[in-house]
Amino acid sequence: MMHVQRGDRELYARPTRRLCAFVLAVMLLTQVALAAYAWSLSDQRFLPALERKAETIGQALAGRLARAIDQGTPLAQAAGSAGAWKALLARHNDIAYILLTDASGKVLYRGGKGAEVIAPENYLDTRADIVHRYVRHGQVHVGVERGYVRTQMSALRYDLAVLLLASLCIAFEALWFIVTLNFSAPVRQVIAVMSHMAAGDFRHRAAAGPPDGLAARLNLLQARINDGLREVTRRAAAPAQQAVGAIVLRRLRARYRFDEDGSGGPLARQRIVTVRLLAFLCVFAALLVQPVLAPHAGASPLPVSAFVLALMLTLAWAGPWSDRVGRRRGYVAGALATAAALACTALAPNLAALLLARAAGGVGVALMLSACHGYVHDNADASGNARGLALLAGGAALAACCAPAAGAVLADHLGYAGACFAGAAVALAGAALAAAVLDRRSARPRLPIPVQPPSLAAPAVVAAACLYPGVFMFLIPLTTAQLDDAGWFPLLGGLAAALLALLCARIRPPGQGLCLLAGVAAAAGPVAAALLARDFGPAGAMLVLGAATLGAALLAALGLAALNRPRNAGAPLAVPERLP
Repeated sequence: MMHVQRGDRELYARPTRRLCAFVLAVMLLTQVALAAYAWSLSDQRFLPALERKAETIGQALAGRLARAIDQGTPLAQAAGSAGAWKALLARHNDIAYILLTDASGKVLYRGGKGAEVIAPENYLDTRADIVHRYVRHGQVHVGVERGYVRTQMSALRYDLAVLLLASLCIAFEALWFIVTLNFSAPVRQVIAVMSHMAAGDFRHRAAAGPPDGLAARLNLLQARINDGLREVTRRAAAPAQQAVGAIVLRRLRARYRFDEDGSGGPLARQRIVTVRLLAFLCVFAALLVQPVLAPHAGASPLPVSAFVLALMLTLAWAGPWSDRVGRRRGYVAGALATAAALACTALAPNLAALLLARAAGGVGVALMLSACHGYVHDNADASGNARGLALLAGGAALAACCAPAAGAVLADHLGYAGACFAGAAVALAGAALAAAVLDRRSARPRLPIPVQPPSLAAPAVVAAACLYPGVFMFLIPLTTAQLDDAGWFPLLGGLAAALLALLCARIRPPGQGLCLLAGVAAAAGPVAAALLARDFGPAGAMLVLGAATLGAALLAALGLAALNRPRNAGAPLAVPERLP
């Protein structure tokens, strides 16, 4: 890993931040401007379309009544089938009322809202004559509310805000990925090469870049310096220059380091940001179907339990497996398994097939996360491992914030299967990106992790593993499935997942025993939530599990405080009386 001083980091960090902020601001302003423009044109575009729909419905009803009159049924008797008219109004929420009058203007049927006194300022009234054998027997009035479009557009404000948030999060991750690989990483490598040269080390060079770039010129300068040493060595080997040449070479090698045997290679670029985007895509694909899974499964907690149980149990052994097969193969295999599992989730014919699909999805997500964690371990030293894990947790947390809400919006517009196939597409995109950017280098050996003494962090992890699937993955999606304007509830669930990811990133790596215990607790969470909801109702279940969540948060805070407390904090400092 390349070491760059804090002052040198400002050479590329500040321009990168400004560039990202500028691009995101332009995207935000563009989306807001387009949304405002579309909002202003809603009445001009959608209201005439509603009026044409009302005219079509009125003409269809008038034609049906004309055929009834042709068969000898009086108009008053034909208007008596109120059930069919009510069903029509129930199917078309945008139709405000249906009014039927005879030739004299007498009302034969009145249904819907606004037909009592037709107000032209509030409703658009369309009329269709009932004509049989050139005789007008009556009229069908179909009305639409003028403010219906505005009301529906106001109801979409939550969906627009959620989609705006999701698009900005995805744009931020993609922009950070592109800028880092094409700007920050090359500049950081150049700074590292210049730092080595300033310290007298001419063994390292930058990766290949443009022929007229700064990296190429540094490599040319470094090659000239090493060629100069070889020329000095050749001349010093002459019989007349051996005595003086030996002294010169000894002094040069004492003060500088040269690439005399040609073994020096280019410095590795910093590519840990790559797995941040891969972790983002992994979590986004996994949580995209979360808010619609429990309602679709008939309020059964078993699919959620199967997913989290397979996820936790696979994490216990996915690390060594990823070390053997490599990071790229591990991530691609997990992404393909996740995509296939999401596709099978959309097409599952029964509950048993759904359970198998969700369990396979948990295994795939665990393989992807393990490959990302292993890549950070391979490409960071002891001082940069914490920073790499923080980047990884940040990408997962950002995906967890927007994925559930985006999945709810997609399910509203594309259906349950559409949300599942969208998650599969995201997983396949992650597989393609991993195949393109991850290398085949072997895994770095892992140092044995010392066994930590039992602390309050272990029960906190178990409690969080039990409560999060029960509350945010099962209970809240099930409760808010039939509510209007419930798009923010999945967003709250995503924020809870983000906080949980950041919390787990600060806890030392748990052992396999704790992973197995957390997996069992995570599988029991949705079942316990379903039982509590049956006995106490959804609100009572949320209160009970919310109280347990507060207790788990307190345990986690105490556990982290105990882990971060120095062991010899209370011991007196031993100061020698006399220095040797």
